[in-house]
Amino acid sequence: MVNVGTLRLYVGETNQLQTRWGSMVQQLMEGRYADPDFQAEWQRSQGQRHFTFHTSKDLLGEKTLRGRSQLLADLQKQG
Repeated sequence: MVNVGTLRLYVGETNQLQTRWGSMVQQLMEGRYADPDFQAEWQRSQGQRHFTFHTSKDLLGEKTLRGRSQLLADLQKQG
C-alpha cells in the first residue's frame, strides 16, 4: 500500500511491489496515471509517499482504497 497525501493505493503483494510500483510511479511522474484524483494528489504532495503493509483481509474492508479492483483480481488468482 502506498500512501500519497490523503489517498491510499493498493500496489500489490510484496513480491509484486517492485514491478508494479515502478510502472505506476513512471505514469505519475509523466502526469498520465489513469486515476485523475490520485494523479492530482500526487502532484499536490510533490510525489511524497510512504509505504505501509497490510493483510488482504484488512484491505477488503477499506471501501475508499484506490486499486481495489487489482486487490480483488490478485485474491482471485490465489484461489
